[in-house]
Amino acid sequence: MQTVFVIFFIIIGIVFGVWKHWKEYYPTLLFWIIGNLLYENLLYNYRVWEFHPVGIDHFFLPTHPIISTAIAFLVYPFVIVVFLGRYPSTLFKKTCWIIFWSLLFQSVESVLYYYRSITHHFGWSLLWSFAFNLVTFLFLSIHKWKPWVAWLFSIIFIILLFILFHPPIPT
Repeated sequence: MQTVFVIFFIIIGIVFGVWKHWKEYYPTLLFWIIGNLLYENLLYNYRVWEFHPVGIDHFFLPTHPIISTAIAFLVYPFVIVVFLGRYPSTLFKKTCWIIFWSLLFQSVESVLYYYRSITHHFGWSLLWSFAFNLVTFLFLSIHKWKPWVAWLFSIIFIILLFILFHPPIPT
């Protein structure tokens, strides 16, 4: 299941991505990947969502760490060149663009959830995932133009999530 979505986003990126400006998007891509890696490391024993191989995934993406790594290094680069490459100029269209990508990621997660390719734990839910997607795409758009603001908001958001979900602090 995850393999299909990795391929889907690669195709979306190839077809709709604005590749001539990929160097402009590279810092924001790294910001996104760092956020993913922080989640994987800080919450290694307390994941609020966890990926599971289904079908063909057993051959290509057999474990949560491999699936998460594939998402970070295969999906994110192909998404970022579309998301930022086609980022609109008016506030209304920017808002719609962020909501569109949040809904797209939410739709993918809903399918994965239905087929048990992702499970939620410790109070996480599809609703929390949608809110997380909205914040993620908002922060990505902020990072493109004001990286330090995105980092500051991200730190505040991470602290808020730690307060809400009470994961043990890694030692």
